[in-house]
Amino acid sequence: MRTSVYFGVLLTFLGLMSCSSQRKLETEPPFTVERPTVEYWVGGREESGTQMRFEARWNPRNPSEITLDSLYFRGRVMKAEPKETETGFLITGTYIENMPKTDIIMHADPRQEVGNQPPKPLNKSKAFPFDLLPDEAVISYLAGNAEKKQYYKIKGVVEKQGRISPGRTKN
Repeated sequence: MRTSVYFGVLLTFLGLMSCSSQRKLETEPPFTVERPTVEYWVGGREESGTQMRFEARWNPRNPSEITLDSLYFRGRVMKAEPKETETGFLITGTYIENMPKTDIIMHADPRQEVGNQPPKPLNKSKAFPFDLLPDEAVISYLAGNAEKKQYYKIKGVVEKQGRISPGRTKN
């Protein structure tokens, strides 16, 4: 009998702990987001790398009271940057992937390869905090003088056709 009571208390405690770590999504933020798009860029050379660019129209009620923080999209976290254009505000986020690789010495004699560095493992301490579909993103922001981040889910992100930059011509 005691073990079932202890087990019940333990389950209740664990249930309460897991609820506090989840992020609550806002349903009515102090702004609207329209026409979200994502576009991938690929450099013409290996050193150029690739990047993902997120962009959406942003219509804040009062832009000075909102501080954009991060953009969560397809397992990546980007800095959300507001930009004022002639036609209104934009939210942009850029994620650069496949940074230039360092030189690796490949030689028949293994002693010549001593200076090679092993690949760095992925940082698993920062797990992606949201379970999103491929056409969904989340924006984190601070509203007014609030110290706690708020989160808003954007749905319907449209993927534009990617761009491939040409490489340098060989003479």
